[in-house]
Amino acid sequence: MEALTTDRLPTRREIDAYGEAAERIYEPLREKLEAEHWGKYITIYPVNGDYAIARTHRAAVKKMQKKYPDVAFFTIRIGYRAVFHFGGRGASDGRRSNGRPA
Repeated sequence: MEALTTDRLPTRREIDAYGEAAERIYEPLREKLEAEHWGKYITIYPVNGDYAIARTHRAAVKKMQKKYPDVAFFTIRIGYRAVFHFGGRGASDGRRSNGRPA
């Protein structure tokens, strides 16, 4: 897979492929990450599988930008279906870090 860079707009197909590659990297880590880092953000570089975890989206991205400037990343909020949400109870998958339903 080739990195998506900031020098041009990627196609929808490229964006989808990038996201799918990041999901494949995240999936085997999911259980452990949800137990240890619920609600934090994981920013993944799908090209090589490297990632950073932080309390905020911005902090996770900044960690990766230091290592890989001028490329795109994929961010997931650990334990949630969406990185961001507006109002309400959030976009949790219905489980909390203690394993109980939300």
